[in-house]
Amino acid sequence: MRAKLLTAFAAAVLIAPAAAPSAQAAVAIGQTGTDSAPICSADDEAQPSVSTGRPYEVPSTGGIGNWILTSWSHEAGAASGQQAKVKVWRQVSGLTYTVVGQDGPRNLASGVLNTFTASIPVKSGDILGITPTSGGVRCAFGPSGEPYYLGEGDAATGAQVTFTAFTGRRLNVSATLEPTNTFTIGQTRRNKKKGTATVTVNVPNPGDLTASGKGVKASGAAVTSKAVSAGAVSLPIRAKGKKKRKLDDKGKVTLKTAITFTPSGGTPSTQTAKIKLKKKL
Repeated sequence: MRAKLLTAFAAAVLIAPAAAPSAQAAVAIGQTGTDSAPICSADDEAQPSVSTGRPYEVPSTGGIGNWILTSWSHEAGAASGQQAKVKVWRQVSGLTYTVVGQDGPRNLASGVLNTFTASIPVKSGDILGITPTSGGVRCAFGPSGEPYYLGEGDAATGAQVTFTAFTGRRLNVSATLEPTNTFTIGQTRRNKKKGTATVTVNVPNPGDLTASGKGVKASGAAVTSKAVSAGAVSLPIRAKGKKKRKLDDKGKVTLKTAITFTPSGGTPSTQTAKIKLKKKL
């Protein structure tokens, strides 16, 4: 009886799903405020660093390198008819940066914190900025002494700008980031001797990769829940149940497979692929 209990316990341990990656909530960058806020011209401004509080740089928290900017905020002053854009900048070299994405112009409600939804792909090391597109916008606030960049005009996405560096402003803009979950399904390699397939899945961040479906069994390195790193991941697939019996009888079978990637702390994304298995009889 003792031997049976030990055997059952060992089996339970073996089939337990792999632990999920550590949670990584959405990340906020930038700051807002209106104390001692100057009225700014309609030019591009970006914040490379601050001495205190939340940074304006996209982080690499938890190994996440690819993010989506999902919302941004600005605390508007009292003037009416205000408009502004948020922009994200990526360094080329020195003070030369590229606009990798922007949202707006947005109409700003006077005297309150304005928050807007957006969808801008960003990477670790990118920096946040704001561009007023009307008069009366208080684009920055105290304390003084913070470094900031200024570029003439309103650059389009993809344009390069060589900033002039100044000291004295903390930009009045913040944003929320979530880990990118978009992935691509690449080449399928088949082992006709074993009747299995290996699918290459390209994932943007570390996280969990799973495969499921009627008659689908993710095997080998890919178990029920597989912790993966960013990049190309090999996902072995084999048939089970009726699909396995059909493969053994006919020498081929198609598996409708749901492949799901969940970045660490992010939301899952699923794609469906028809994976053909072939076996030499």
